[in-house]
Amino acid sequence: MRSTKRHEALPIGRAARIAYEIDALRSACSKAAQNLFAKEPLDELELEECAQLDDGLAKAQRLLKATVREVMISRLSRRSRTRQR
Repeated sequence: MRSTKRHEALPIGRAARIAYEIDALRSACSKAAQNLFAKEPLDELELEECAQLDDGLAKAQRLLKATVREVMISRLSRRSRTRQR
């Protein structure tokens, strides 16, 4: 017998899409850094800020990807346990 309780759907797909968008932002940071290197004189402060932004985006991306992965694995294992009963 199935449960009649309705659970709100988690936005896992949207979270995964955001992780992909973060990758695009990191790519934009890389291109901005390349452009900064091409300029004379080199603006080291702006280059450092670009690196800080990329570091922050990298941390957010790793956390989001890991969390989405954990939720998906949890759901898969929960479903396989339910089917085995």
